[in-house]
Amino acid sequence: MDNQIILIEQCGFLTTIQDSGPKGLLQYGVSRGGFMDTYSAQIANLLVGNHANEVLIEITQAPHRFRFLKNVVIAFAGGGLQPSLNEKAIPLHQPYFVAANSVIEIKQPIPGFRLYMAVAGGVAADLFLNSYSTNLVVKAGGFEGRPLRKGDVISSKNLLTDTQKKLLQVLKKSTEFIITHEKLKLTSKTIRVLKGAEWNYLTSEAQQKITTTTFTIGQQSNRMGYRLKGEGLQTNQPCEIISSAVTQGTVQLTPSGEMILLMADAQTVGGYPRIIQVCFVDLSLVAQKKPGDEIQFQIVSLKEAEELYVTQAVELDKLNQFIQSIA
Repeated sequence: MDNQIILIEQCGFLTTIQDSGPKGLLQYGVSRGGFMDTYSAQIANLLVGNHANEVLIEITQAPHRFRFLKNVVIAFAGGGLQPSLNEKAIPLHQPYFVAANSVIEIKQPIPGFRLYMAVAGGVAADLFLNSYSTNLVVKAGGFEGRPLRKGDVISSKNLLTDTQKKLLQVLKKSTEFIITHEKLKLTSKTIRVLKGAEWNYLTSEAQQKITTTTFTIGQQSNRMGYRLKGEGLQTNQPCEIISSAVTQGTVQLTPSGEMILLMADAQTVGGYPRIIQVCFVDLSLVAQKKPGDEIQFQIVSLKEAEELYVTQAVELDKLNQFIQSIA
């Protein structure tokens, strides 16, 4: 078919099709889902002229090989793996022209854990709950509700806009331009957080340990949540609450003193104390951490968290305007 663009010749263990996830359904118990690293996904999309939350491919660190069936403009953002074409590294965070029948390999490890590949026009996927994201729990959305695998053929979702057609022509002529924007500091261990609703459940000693202890992401970690290994935290009252709202970035404390950091596919309510909440801007950095990586929490004020969010939003808007101006 004319809209087929990628043949997967090798694929990793958890590579899925994602967008920003279903909207307005948390009250019905539907997870936020979607991009694990929203910032990197949005950068990749904007670089190819898509809207920020267009459907793309989320690649978890493992060797991949993609054969492109037609001329396309792509962009990679995030981390975990370095893509290459004919043994030449493809720069991350830049739009890139790929000619038909080219093969891109993704196998060299780099800092991070999740790489995002956006294609101009987006990638076609199954719609579920008004989202194209893969829901692995109910096996719906994305590509047949499952991770991608060898032999799958990915198609384009939308016709190219005039801007994307011009961008393709510019890049096809081997024109190179450097786009500067704020990138995630993938090697940073510092994760900024707000005090949670049950912060006062912690003893004064435990409150101090939150910011002085280095925690390790446990092996029992996935898109639903990360188990954090470290010195156990003590509470001054029973470690349970009436089931209450939780979201991506909520850090719960279990009766054993172990923390669970909820991620994109997490449940919407929980019965453990919500001791801290990861700032939205650092959720992307958390998503780039893998089992065995270490993190340290830094408590910030709500005002600072809001300012960080606004700064990031402005950065994305500037990037979008720059890409539109090129074409």
